[in-house]
Order: sequence, then C-alpha cells, then structure tokens
Amino acid sequence: MTIQKFFPFSPAYSSWEDWNGNLIMFYGEEPIPASIEENWKDTAHSLVQLSTFSSYPVPSPDRFATWQEWASEFTQIVNGPTR
Repeated sequence: MTIQKFFPFSPAYSSWEDWNGNLIMFYGEEPIPASIEENWKDTAHSLVQLSTFSSYPVPSPDRFATWQEWASEFTQIVNGPTR
C-alpha cells in the first residue's frame, strides 16, 4: 500500500481527537500515536521523526502555542500551497 501524499483534513474544523484520528487512519502504515490534546506535542514530535514526512520541512511543535497552529502548517507543507 502506498502512503498518501495529500492530507485532506483541516485542523480549523476539527477537534484534536478527530484530527489525530484522521492522521492515524490516513497514514495507517506509520506508527502515529493516539493521544489526548494535552499531549499533542508528543504526537507532533513523533510525526517529525517519521520517514513518510522526512522529505517535508515539518516544523518542530515547540515553535507553536497550539496544536491548531502547528497542524495548519503541517497540513499546508504536506499538501503544498493552495490557490
């Protein structure tokens, strides 16, 4: 099975549980942890280390105050710029 290169879920319209669950479902071949919102940085740090995302300049979650800010940048980087 091929890993998807487009992630169609916006953090702007999701709860953490929905967004994290969609990551797990969409990139099921990767060991993405399920976590509670308070531990979002642990999940984000895990994603940064995965080979699927190694070709993308995924930022460290430590630069962001909220998971939505980080997830928005992550999604934009993985999906590419929108028109």
